[in-house]
Amino acid sequence: MSPSSRTPGALRRSGPLLGFLVALMLLAANMRTGIVVLGPLADGIGADLNLDAASLGLLTTLPLLCFAVLSLFAPRLGDRLGLERALLMVLWLLLAGLMARAFGFYWLMVGGTLVMGAAIAVMNVLTPGLVRQRFPHRVAAVTALYSVTMSCGASAAAALAVPVRDLFQGDWRWPLAASGAVALVGALVWLPMLRVKPLRGTVAGPRPSLWRQRDAWILSLFFGSQSLLFYTLTAWLAKFYVDAGLGEAEAGRLLTLFTITGMPANFLAPLLFALLRRRRRLAVGLLQLPPLMGMAGLLAAPLSAPVVWVALLGFGQGCMIALGLTLMGVRGADARVAAGLSGMCQSLGYLLAATGPVTLGALYDLSGNWMLPMWLLMGVTVAQAVAGIRVAEGPPIQPDGVAAAPPG
Repeated sequence: MSPSSRTPGALRRSGPLLGFLVALMLLAANMRTGIVVLGPLADGIGADLNLDAASLGLLTTLPLLCFAVLSLFAPRLGDRLGLERALLMVLWLLLAGLMARAFGFYWLMVGGTLVMGAAIAVMNVLTPGLVRQRFPHRVAAVTALYSVTMSCGASAAAALAVPVRDLFQGDWRWPLAASGAVALVGALVWLPMLRVKPLRGTVAGPRPSLWRQRDAWILSLFFGSQSLLFYTLTAWLAKFYVDAGLGEAEAGRLLTLFTITGMPANFLAPLLFALLRRRRRLAVGLLQLPPLMGMAGLLAAPLSAPVVWVALLGFGQGCMIALGLTLMGVRGADARVAAGLSGMCQSLGYLLAATGPVTLGALYDLSGNWMLPMWLLMGVTVAQAVAGIRVAEGPPIQPDGVAAAPPG
């Protein structure tokens, strides 16, 4: 067949794929925006609604609880509706949840946050299935692209929250409404994707049980520790620096730096891990140094070099999420075990992460300062390092009742 005869078919296929790629990027841009936008606005929300730190922390904790619970059930929704319809449905739910929060009543914010968290939980689980089916020969490239877009969405939310609030005379409801506008655009762009023949059954069936495998629990601890650190710092880093004496805009820029510096780490961490294939514990150990140094800086001298400490923390957390995803694939005995390992790690990990923002908020209320909360985060950072080094190497993780194969 000549190249010219192949061109029309290729163009017909490339059209839907390009549409899916654009829709996927907008989906990714919504996956963290609604969570991150609250951090720079925490002081104003708390003052206007007369909320303590624990009540504010609950608004960041609730989405993580949704992630933990719904990670096990989201695949059934994809099987029942098809991935395209399921993702469109949760985009509309996301829009409803985000707009409910913009009314500015606390319990309406709680309800909207629950709806938002449920929608994002389904996105987290179903999006990789869509990538595998629609871009079977470009899985790694498209996954990297939507991961970076997700980080860009979080960075933009952190950077623009305070300027948008100030543009509307200090009304913090407008940045929350703006995050809903992003969801509206995503849902509208997703509508034409329903015209493409849906691909059903993209999510695997019941996953193998791993609940009695020690290394599966250790990997879940590692994934949960990095998630706890990321979401807790997302919730409280800006307020920590406001209390330390910086302005809200400058504290918001530091939160933006925290999210941006994780982007290059998403690529560099797996590369180092692959280069040191036979010395993976050394690779993981080296990559644990930035978050440990960043936390030590926050504890010892937060205002001496805030850009350095925050950049180290952001780079370190970018490394840890990339390592967590890499280890799920490397340590699983096969593809189905790796999928089961991913489900277990996400469910347990987000359950652990959900305790972080509200616990730190409660400790701050009790102690009146950030010393005790930050020491707790330092302990979590150490636990993350120990778990990561421990699980970096070993024989393939097998389902319960199957003997582990010797390491290759």
